[in-house]
Amino acid sequence: MRKSTLALSLVLLLTGAALGSVTVSAGETKFAQDSLPGSYVGDLPSASGEGTRYRLDLFADQVFFLRLSYLGKTENADHDNIGTWSIGPDGRTLILHRGREAPVLFRVTGEDTLLKLDLEGRGIVSDLNYDLVRTTGLPLFEPTLLMRGMYSLMADAPLFKECLTGRRMPVAMEADNAALERAYLKAQRRPGEELLIEIEGHIAQRPAMEGDGTVESLVVDRFIGVWPRETCGAPMATAPLRNTYWRVTRLGDQPVSVNEGQREPHLVFRMDGRVTGSSGCNQLMGPFNAGVSSIDIGPLAMTRKACPQGMEQEQTLTAALEVGTTWKIIGEHLELFDDEGQVLLRCQAVYLR
Repeated sequence: MRKSTLALSLVLLLTGAALGSVTVSAGETKFAQDSLPGSYVGDLPSASGEGTRYRLDLFADQVFFLRLSYLGKTENADHDNIGTWSIGPDGRTLILHRGREAPVLFRVTGEDTLLKLDLEGRGIVSDLNYDLVRTTGLPLFEPTLLMRGMYSLMADAPLFKECLTGRRMPVAMEADNAALERAYLKAQRRPGEELLIEIEGHIAQRPAMEGDGTVESLVVDRFIGVWPRETCGAPMATAPLRNTYWRVTRLGDQPVSVNEGQREPHLVFRMDGRVTGSSGCNQLMGPFNAGVSSIDIGPLAMTRKACPQGMEQEQTLTAALEVGTTWKIIGEHLELFDDEGQVLLRCQAVYLR
């Protein structure tokens, strides 16, 4: 393992301490959760361009919104992130957990100041500014990004639980919401069922359904897909590749179906270097060799049962396994890619006992 990866892993191991349970040496500043919500702003240097403006909003439920505005750019200048934050046992290291992207680390250096750290949790040696300063009176910004979450619709009241933050919010009846509703109603197996969806959208304030005022709501700018057999997975968990039951949930950009009388498609990468599983119709088995990110699967041996349904899905699955060259695990989800970086399949972990 590279030194930088090891150092980052050690930093992340320190993120589970509860606030208020930390002993802080005299003269050090401890992060004050009771002062939230709060907004922090600063113009920081970047490798190219005129720098990056950080706008970080921290909330008491340990959710954050982060906007990076690339100074000097006129198009696609803003890049938004949402997720959860935690404080290390030292009481001074603020860690922003962003799902697929590497965490962002800060040190609390004053009651109203955060110092950005490098990926290994160290201070950046520079005469340039790396401080974010707490600023009051800022209007709310609406984070705009690709989001995944559990969606349900009951009595014309759509609800969305975002995967990274765990926040629940109503869905605004505007933009591409109609496409989302149609796809959900087609995919649901029972009324009100929660299904995983992917959308491009933003979080905005919209009038409350009852009473006065506004509530935080999801605006669906573009509906991407609904995945009936997938969930957000457990937060802050990482499943191992080997000896985990991987339920196949997608092939390319299509959801995997389970036909009546068949097993669900699944894979198990065993400790002895064999992959076993089922395409739904037939059992499969073969060797595999996995590196840090590379993987070589096959040749595969399969039973020869002919099924009235699912044969095309079986062919797509086996082809994906045989041409896949790289893999990645994000939380409890495994993705297999081809040489060009295209996602061939996606699985969700079910732990073996």
